[in-house]
Amino acid sequence: MGQVQFIPEQKVKMTAAEAITQVRTMFNRNRVAVIYNKLGEEPKRIICFAAGLQERDKEDQFEKYNKIQRASIHLAIKQFAPVFTALSQFSLTEFNK
Repeated sequence: MGQVQFIPEQKVKMTAAEAITQVRTMFNRNRVAVIYNKLGEEPKRIICFAAGLQERDKEDQFEKYNKIQRASIHLAIKQFAPVFTALSQFSLTEFNK
């Protein structure tokens, strides 16, 4: 009564080289790119503006930016992060005083 049957899944065979490539891909993924690519249009627009990039650049995936663009984005985020952190603690009432 009510026994669960185990149905084995089909195993996908892969070569050792393919397995190593897959593991390297998982560990070498750019964590910044993963976060940036998930951002909405408005945060990307603000970041691109602060970094001095073109508005159309917000449409690009992070991986498409060159090293100069990435450095500009990094600098903009580093410059504004403390400001946003400090100001984000205040309520709207404080902003309207």
